[in-house]
Amino acid sequence: MSEGAGGIGRSIGAVLAGVVVAVLCVMAIESLGQRIYPPPPGMEPSNIESVRAAMKNIPTGALLFLLAAWLLGTVAGSAVAARIARQRPVMHAMIIGMVQLAFGVFNLVMFPHPLWFAVTGVALMLPAAWVGARLVRRAQAA
Repeated sequence: MSEGAGGIGRSIGAVLAGVVVAVLCVMAIESLGQRIYPPPPGMEPSNIESVRAAMKNIPTGALLFLLAAWLLGTVAGSAVAARIARQRPVMHAMIIGMVQLAFGVFNLVMFPHPLWFAVTGVALMLPAAWVGARLVRRAQAA
């Protein structure tokens, strides 16, 4: 059952690829959300205080885009990790979920979010990773 050096390399590659896909997916969906719900005038993305101030008045639709970005990014990244990993695909998917959860918690600590958003984002991150693994399992079974 040991993976060996080649299996460990594949495992690391699966996780790295999953994280990259998750982050790119989050960025793409957030970018789309910002086109539909542009940041307020005067908000400077490189200024943390400016972003914090803007987050206090962010529309619900923009928050829903952000939540969708987090969850869909997690599903996509988890699916990639599960697909690349030959052994323990669910474990690899859940690692992506934990990384995304850490990114999300960091974001929640840095910037104020409504309580409903924080609870939903944290509660659904690992289930989203599991969904990514299940999608791969179904595709491989078909």
